[in-house]
Amino acid sequence: MKSIYTIPKIVKYDDLSKAWFVYFRYDKKLFRYKFGINYINNYKKRLVEAESIRDALHQKLKESWNPNIPDLINTYNNMLFSEALDFSIEKKTPNLGSKTLCGYKSTSKFIKEALKATNMDNLLIAETKRIHIKLIIEKTKEQRKWSNKSFNKNLGYLKAILSELMQWDIIENNPAHGIKSLKVGEITAFTPATDDEIKLIKQKILSEFPSFYTYIISIFHTGIRPEELLHIQLKMIDLKKSQIILPPGITKTDIERIVPLNPFLKAYLEEMNLSQHNQEFFIFGSKREHTNRGLKKELDFIPGPRRLNRDCASKLWRKLIIDGLKINVNMYSLKHLGANKKILAGVELDALRELYGHTSKMMTLRYAKVVKEVNRNQIMEKSPDF
Repeated sequence: MKSIYTIPKIVKYDDLSKAWFVYFRYDKKLFRYKFGINYINNYKKRLVEAESIRDALHQKLKESWNPNIPDLINTYNNMLFSEALDFSIEKKTPNLGSKTLCGYKSTSKFIKEALKATNMDNLLIAETKRIHIKLIIEKTKEQRKWSNKSFNKNLGYLKAILSELMQWDIIENNPAHGIKSLKVGEITAFTPATDDEIKLIKQKILSEFPSFYTYIISIFHTGIRPEELLHIQLKMIDLKKSQIILPPGITKTDIERIVPLNPFLKAYLEEMNLSQHNQEFFIFGSKREHTNRGLKKELDFIPGPRRLNRDCASKLWRKLIIDGLKINVNMYSLKHLGANKKILAGVELDALRELYGHTSKMMTLRYAKVVKEVNRNQIMEKSPDF
């Protein structure tokens, strides 16, 4: 009876800059394994390690191991810290948004640069302790000239990357846990436009790209993220019940969210005659035949079969508002502006939290900056006499 697998073999080169690997076929499918051998800069030592991996793989195959099923063979003990970062990101990729994935990859790149600077190129993930992480992340902060805020953000990414390794039983504990975030001042990255600036923004968009107006006020009214808005199909909108149902596939939290429509936004959506279009269309989609000829106000940000990407909205905002009006505010600040306006209008913080799909009020407070001011005013106005 013919074997379901071939005997593992080593692919090696005299030139050590070329990647070595061990390969075999299982049920005609090709499998390759490196397990850190290419970080060994001595030919004989690399060959010994490669032969060890080859023999270990062969033994596992003889013991009825199926490589199609995730299996942690002992060679993971030889996985380098840098390789573990790549492994983790590869496993997390299917469940990450493009922006988050970009952040993870950037953090990984910076960490690898720090590994060389701290002479920890050959650090094994199995031997990585908190002290190693502290030294590496501090060196990265120094090299990249990170602010405390950037340090905290990248530390968070690193913790998440290492947590994935725990899911695969490559490490038992996350060596980054317990490392404290640095103190940061008040976050002002998304400072909203002033009332006078908002008037100019309205006039500019309505006169030059009116279909874009409903998109940007949707950020203000609903707090739905710009990326999520572009994924909304007409079938997700129920004007009779005044709500949008966001399915798990397009929300950041992968949890279905029901977003109520207030009368102001609902009126704009009703003017779009959504019932007359294919319900599979994207509400802020495109009907352009050619995708490389720039946005058209008659064909973009309207119900259409093609989904626009996030960059289309960002670039249009920059063109009209930042460059056109010289008003340096981020489009995402409309969510912050909407939060502040709602709080000032009497909306409870918990109701706002529910609208934005946050799990905690602390997250919502990042957007509703006027809450403290409202609370102080209430204390001054409603406190009883002694």
